[in-house]
This record gives sequence, C-alpha cells and structure tokens, in this order.
Amino acid sequence: MSKTFNSSVSDFKILSRDSSSANETLGKSLLNIFIGKILVMRDWVFNRSSADITTIANQQDYLLPYNCERVKDIKVYSGGIYYYPKEVNTRKEWVILNRTTVTSSIPSRYSVDDTINEVGIYPVPSTPYTITVYFQKQTSDFSVSDYATGVISVTTASPTYVTASPASVAWTSAMIGRFIQPTTDGYWYEIDAVASPTQLTVIRKIRGAISYGAYNIAEMIPLPYGSEDIPLWFALAVYYQGKEGLAAWVAEGDL
Repeated sequence: MSKTFNSSVSDFKILSRDSSSANETLGKSLLNIFIGKILVMRDWVFNRSSADITTIANQQDYLLPYNCERVKDIKVYSGGIYYYPKEVNTRKEWVILNRTTVTSSIPSRYSVDDTINEVGIYPVPSTPYTITVYFQKQTSDFSVSDYATGVISVTTASPTYVTASPASVAWTSAMIGRFIQPTTDGYWYEIDAVASPTQLTVIRKIRGAISYGAYNIAEMIPLPYGSEDIPLWFALAVYYQGKEGLAAWVAEGDL
C-alpha cells in the first residue's frame, strides 16, 4: 500500500478538471464504491490479517478484531504446543456442546458469533493461552481528512510514538487501522493501538530513530503496490461516461 485515499480524491479532481466540493463528494463516493467492489470480488491474500487474543481462565467468549469480516481459521498456542480446533458451524450444535461446562487448557472446538463479533472456545479455557485468529478484513468507507498536527519521536527499540507538542495533538482510537508516515522515513506503518492522545503503536517496527519529526496519518487505498490507482481509473471512467451521456442528451434536445 503506497497511496492515501485523499491523494486519490485529489487526483480525481485534477483529472476530471473540477475542483468543486460537489465533485469531490462524487469522487469520494465513486472511489469507495469501486474499492468495495474490488475487495469483495474474491478472497484476496492482501485483504487477510491475523491477531492474537489472550484467554482468561474460565472465560469462553472473546471479542474478535475490530476489522474482522470473516474468520478463516484459528490456531491456539497452549503449554508449548500448537492446537488447531475445528469450527462448530451451527448455533444449535454449539449450544448442545456446551450443555455441560467443561474446562481445559487444550481446545478442540470454536464457534463464531457474527451478531456480536465474538469467538467462543471449547472446552472453556482453564488457563491463559494465546489464540491466533486468521481473518478476512472488513473495510468501511473512507472519508476522514489526513492528520499531521505536532511532531513525533521514536527510538529504535520501540515502535511507540511520543509527540513533542502534546497540548495540540489529539490521537484517538478511531485512528487504529489507519497508517502513519514519518516524513524523514517515507514508509507507511499501520497503527495497531492508541494508548493516549500522544502515544500510539504500529504493527511493523519503525526502521530508525526519529526525533521531533513531521508525520502524516492517513487512510490508505487497501490494494497492493502497483494497483492502488485501479479505483481511480474506474471512478474516472464512470465520471466521463456520465459526461458523454449528458452531452449526447443535450445534442439530441432531450435536455
């Protein structure tokens, strides 16, 4: 991923030769439509992810990652051994299985409840262990402005950012899943968690130390490098087809 959504919006306005707010709104709508169409075409490898969940003794159900569209599989690491529990596909079977409470540190089954975005483990975990959830990502419509208030610092030993101007910075949990780009680094890093208005962590470790550097937080086009402009070309195609159709109606006296 190497292009922000707002950069595509800017390109749409330039290439359509219309910088009006109405055309910007149209561009955002068309881009979101075609991003969504591409993502649902198939189970793309680039649209998959994973996350770790730590169990709690005697607790069966756990909240899935915020961006989980569909669980593909889970893996459990317990007592130094990896386990691959099988999915229970129906709610009825899950209820029958849990008529008697059984606890163990060895999982054998799991069930996903899409209505509340939770995964249940059977037997009920008797001790803490790690569940790795593999899933297809869910993407909502892109709409927010980029954020670049203040400056950031990071050491080579940690991916945590600390800004030098905390009074003016307001990072929020809504930024989880967006990407941050240190200006001096040039690479984009996905935001994993926001600990406070001035501290966040990223999934991939920053390459080097940064001291009071400029940055940008943005929504990225969720397509691999080299294909991030496909939604833009589709959006422009629809835009100009609409323009040609309108011109034809005017020429024929229909408008």
